[in-house]
Amino acid sequence: MDRRQPSGASQTGGPTAWPRTTHIDGVIPRLLAKFSYLAVFALLVGGGLGLPFPEEVVQLTAGFLVRQGTMAAWPAVVATAAGILAGDFILFRLGRTHGARVMASRHLRRFFTPERRAFVERHFANHDFLTVMVARLLFPLRLPVFASAGAMGVPTGTFLLADGVAALVSVPVVFGLGYLFASQVVLVKERMHQAEFAALLLLLGLGLAWSTVRRKRGARLVLTHRPAFHWPSLHRPGKR
Repeated sequence: MDRRQPSGASQTGGPTAWPRTTHIDGVIPRLLAKFSYLAVFALLVGGGLGLPFPEEVVQLTAGFLVRQGTMAAWPAVVATAAGILAGDFILFRLGRTHGARVMASRHLRRFFTPERRAFVERHFANHDFLTVMVARLLFPLRLPVFASAGAMGVPTGTFLLADGVAALVSVPVVFGLGYLFASQVVLVKERMHQAEFAALLLLLGLGLAWSTVRRKRGARLVLTHRPAFHWPSLHRPGKR
């Protein structure tokens, strides 16, 4: 009798089909397989706050485990999106309430040099919505940019809307890659940076187009509301 095990199952019942490249990559599947949706949410919140749980690895693993039947699709997607947004918002609030302390932390100063901080501040001043969206799609920018958004007084509604729109794009894509290419996860992880760069180019293109439309619209409004020019009267006063 053929006693071959289903793809992705190990002799101990664990998802050993998940290829790992680091120790953390091996810990994450075990935690998700044991604690399911709670682990997805908790690891994504922790990863958003700087703990060593890469967000993309958690999402890819969740998609992989859905493919293996360990988790259901919709609850896993909801837990993924909720964990991402919760971690981002906590970081944003930490920047709002403890801005100076957060920005002076050694972890941030190592990456967030004064030149980079000045660059981000200029973009926040002109395009806060687009800056938050770009940071959500580019992992190295998330922690410093989201903390800066809170510290610099970006409106909470603007931050939540921009972060939610970006997550609405990124979560299904990364989660779906883990589901569709479960046997090629290492290759998918290697191509994630290319996908992030492509998403950045797309967002920058959309932002440029939006800025151009706004400038042209503003110019039309200026012309429309220009004060009317009154020609001098041609009527000659009568002779006395």
